[in-house]
Amino acid sequence: MSRQRPGSNRRRAVKARVARRQGQRCFYCRTGFAEMREATLDHYVPYSLWHTWRPLNLVLACVGCNQSKSDRLPWPLVWVLLAHASAPLEVAA
Repeated sequence: MSRQRPGSNRRRAVKARVARRQGQRCFYCRTGFAEMREATLDHYVPYSLWHTWRPLNLVLACVGCNQSKSDRLPWPLVWVLLAHASAPLEVAA
């Protein structure tokens, strides 16, 4: 999907699809949206790391949370990656 204007029909359709999956609230702070215009689309894994606009990688976020997260990985994902990186490798017999 290419980048679009904020109010485009395609962007509204993607927001609606993501809202059906996660509900009409911010993925990070769980604040509900009175109107979908308040919601922004955020790449859970930053676009700079995974160049995709697939809804699988998109979440709804309020403006504050989206700006706070910016171009970083969310902490829960970082914890999972660090746990697997520091886990000892098992050798199959």
